[in-house]
Amino acid sequence: MNVSPAPIRPAAKDNARQAVVIVHGMGEQRPMDTIRSFVSAVWSSDLSRTEGKFGARKPDPDGDGLINKSWVHPDRRARSYELRRITTPDDVDGRRTEFYELYWSDITQGTTVQRLVAWVKGLLLRKWSDVPVDARRLYIAAWAVTALIATLLIVPNLIEWFGLGKVLFPGWVWSIAAVAVGWLVSQFLVPYFGDVAIYVRAEPDTIVKRTEVRERGLALLRGLNDDPAYDRIVVVAHSLGTIVAYDILQLLWAERAPSGRNRRSEPELLKAFRAVGKKALPIDSAGRAKVTMDAAELAEFRGLQWQLYRQLSTAPSDKLDSWKVSDFVTFGSPLTHAEFLVTHNAADFAKAVDERLLSTCPPVSEGKNPNILYPSRSPRYPHHAAVFSATRWTNIHDKGNGWLTGDPISGPLVENFGPGILNIQVSLTWALGRIFTHTNYWSTAAEGWEVLPSGERGPRSHLDVLRDAVDLGRKADPDPPAPKPAARRRIKPAGPAV
Repeated sequence: MNVSPAPIRPAAKDNARQAVVIVHGMGEQRPMDTIRSFVSAVWSSDLSRTEGKFGARKPDPDGDGLINKSWVHPDRRARSYELRRITTPDDVDGRRTEFYELYWSDITQGTTVQRLVAWVKGLLLRKWSDVPVDARRLYIAAWAVTALIATLLIVPNLIEWFGLGKVLFPGWVWSIAAVAVGWLVSQFLVPYFGDVAIYVRAEPDTIVKRTEVRERGLALLRGLNDDPAYDRIVVVAHSLGTIVAYDILQLLWAERAPSGRNRRSEPELLKAFRAVGKKALPIDSAGRAKVTMDAAELAEFRGLQWQLYRQLSTAPSDKLDSWKVSDFVTFGSPLTHAEFLVTHNAADFAKAVDERLLSTCPPVSEGKNPNILYPSRSPRYPHHAAVFSATRWTNIHDKGNGWLTGDPISGPLVENFGPGILNIQVSLTWALGRIFTHTNYWSTAAEGWEVLPSGERGPRSHLDVLRDAVDLGRKADPDPPAPKPAARRRIKPAGPAV
């Protein structure tokens, strides 16, 4: 089915910019590290974005050949003098991209061992039936690690109390092992998984930091969304950052979507909402579990999302809010285990979707007939959990054996969040082979390729998958801007011969 594009007011030529916001994952990240490596993969090394553009490339300082130019600018939106935005020259479509990083690692510093222990305890002390099938290997591994740590901490004391040094290993051996475990906990488990313990579940001692992370993200996206220089925003997130970004997008949609406060009722906009609403999921969880989309249906749905984004991105009045987030791209997302990490079990997760605490893609219907607009209001507005009516969601993951190879944290998201998500599997290899590839989705040093649904190797590399997901060239746009002619160097006429 072909989707006819709705008429869109063209943007001014000097406003042809788009913003890409990268949200980092767990761990003690250093400011600018994530954004630099991401820009290197999606822009600097993709020479197709500057083909024929004079002056848009420079020698690669870290290797042979050329890379696309970019510049680092101070930016007040980040509210930190440690962060900058990275901006590009005009690309082949005459469009400039500016990259931002939502940095939040400093907020979650100071996680205590007690907080981490409480979080792990909440994960492990639950019924086997409450653990999703795809998370059971991780659940067993977590129990094994916990038992090992407990053993190494307790056994030295037992040896000393009962004088078992002559029977078992000497006490000093166990003491060294206990010190090693203490180092592992303080230097690895707390800095990395402490972020998860603070953010994933709302507890009395985590609420303040959760709020600070979200407020920082909302401030950045509000500023970009309200800046007339941008007509498109792409939010890219990795690991725990996918949960952070998901929450922020839900909150931003509740603020900026058409509502009683933001009375947008243009006929073409309502038409676009109705078209997406026909793809809405059933209101009951049993019905939602049965909905599937084949490749053609998914492509049609994503086309409808893009058309709705284009309608929402330009408000007809300065007094009305726009919505410019066209795409949400996730890598290595633990949301694949959301019913285990975010809620207690699958029943709690379904309840959260029913209550519109969690948003799905497509959104859940407002009534028995597929529809996301409130039926009893005039003008009619979408409900607050319909963020993915106008924002495409692409999820990229590396499936391994669930223990050591691939990325055991990641996985497909269709089962939890709906069939409107484009899930793409890749296979990554780095210096350690296939061992724990969680941090290599945009590594230019790693090797990787797309894995087709049939299990066969696809034609795209992992970097091609990344670039297609971010879509700097806006392949979904039915009316791409005409490329500007390549600028040519002016050569001054030679002076008179002497």
